Amino acid sequence: MNAPGLLTQILLLVLQLATILAVTYACGRLLALLRQPRVVGEIAGGLLLGPLVLGHWFPSVSAFLFSASGLRPLEVVSNIGLVLFLFLMGTELDLAAIRHNRGAALTITVGSIALPFALGAALSPLQLVRFELRQGSHLAFLLFTGIAMSVTALPVLARIIQERKHTRQPISPRTASIALVCAAANDLLAWLLLALTLTLIHDGQGGQSLTASCLRLLVLAGYLGIMFFVVRHVAARLLAQRPSPPKALWLPVVIVFAFLSARVTEVLGVHAFFGAFFAGVCIPVLKGRSGSLEHSLHRMLSPVVGVTLPIFFALTGLRMRREMFSGNGLGWFAIVLLLAVSGKIGGAMLAARGSGMRWNVAAQIGILLNTRGLVELIVLNIGYREGIFSPLIFTLFVLMAIVTTAMTTPLFDLSNRLLIESID
Repeated sequence: MNAPGLLTQILLLVLQLATILAVTYACGRLLALLRQPRVVGEIAGGLLLGPLVLGHWFPSVSAFLFSASGLRPLEVVSNIGLVLFLFLMGTELDLAAIRHNRGAALTITVGSIALPFALGAALSPLQLVRFELRQGSHLAFLLFTGIAMSVTALPVLARIIQERKHTRQPISPRTASIALVCAAANDLLAWLLLALTLTLIHDGQGGQSLTASCLRLLVLAGYLGIMFFVVRHVAARLLAQRPSPPKALWLPVVIVFAFLSARVTEVLGVHAFFGAFFAGVCIPVLKGRSGSLEHSLHRMLSPVVGVTLPIFFALTGLRMRREMFSGNGLGWFAIVLLLAVSGKIGGAMLAARGSGMRWNVAAQIGILLNTRGLVELIVLNIGYREGIFSPLIFTLFVLMAIVTTAMTTPLFDLSNRLLIESID
C-alpha cells in the first residue's frame, strides 16, 4: 500500500472512531438519565450507526463511513479490546465466593441455565424452518440458540448493582451477593458450554471422527487444568513472596499472558475470547502495600476497554437487518423474548426457592440474572462469525439481549413496590 492510501485509511479510521465514541457516549448519558445502565445506551448507540437508522436514512454517509472494506481495522481494534475486557472480567470472578456459596449457587446456576437452554433448543427447529437456514450444522444452531437464551452478563449486572447503591432503593447486600455469585458461575459454565460447542462444530466441519473430537476436548481440559492448578498457584506464590509486587514487570507479563492464552484456545478450535477470560480467572488476587495487581490492571486497562467496547457495539449494530421489523419478524421476536424471560427468571426463581429462599428474594434473583447485555452480544457475534446465525437470526437475538437488559431495573423496582404493598 502506498503512502497516500495508508494516510487515507488512517484518517478514515480516526473519523470512524470519533463518530462511534461520540454517538455511543451521548446515548449512554441519555439512557443513564432514564435509570438504565450506561451499557444499554452504548449498545443503542451502536444500533443507531447500523442499517436500522444511519444506513436507512443516510445511506451515502453510512457507505462512506462503514463500507465493508473499511471495517477490517475496526474489527481488529474491537477484538483487541474484547480480549482485554474478558481478561478483566475473568479477574473479577470471585472463586472463593463461589466455593463459599457453592450449594445455593450451583442450584440456582443450573436452574437459570437449564430451563432457558431447553426452551431455546426446543424453539430452534421451528426457527430453522421459518428462516430457511439450510447451511451449517443443525446441532450447532441448537446449541448456540440454547446458550444465547441462557447467558447472564456479569459485568452489566455488577454495574446495575453498583449504581443502585446510591439510590433510595438499593439492592439488599445478601440478594446482590447471591446474584453476583450465581452470575459469575453462570458465565463460567456458559463459556465452558461455548468451548465444548465450538470444539464439536469445528471437528464436525472438518469431517473428523468422534475420537478426534474427544482428543481435542481432552487437550483443552488438560490446558485448562494446567492453567488453573499449576499456573495460577505458581503466580500466587510468586506474588506472595513480595509484599509489594513489581507491577512494572507484572502488568506487561499478564497482558501478554492473556493474549497467549487467547491464541492457544483459538488453535485448539475454541474462540480466542474464552482463553482470555480463563487467563483472567487464573490471575491471583493478592493485596500488597501499593494495592492489588487486579486493581492495577483495571486502572491501566479500563481506559483502553472504554474506547474499544463502543467499537464492538457499533459493529454489532452494522450487522443488524431491518427485515426483522416486519410484522412476522416482530412476532418471532415476541416469542423469543417471552421464552427467554420466562425461562431465565422462572428457572432461577424456582431453583432459588428450592434452595430455601423466600419467594420475594427468589424472584429478585431471577430478575437480576435475566440481565444479558454485553456477554450475550459476544456469544451472538461468535455465532455470526462462525456462520451459525444468519443476519436475521442475529438481529432477533440482539434485540432480545437489549430488551432483557433494559427491563432489569423496571422489573426490580416493580418487585420492590409489590413487596412493600404486601407488607403494608
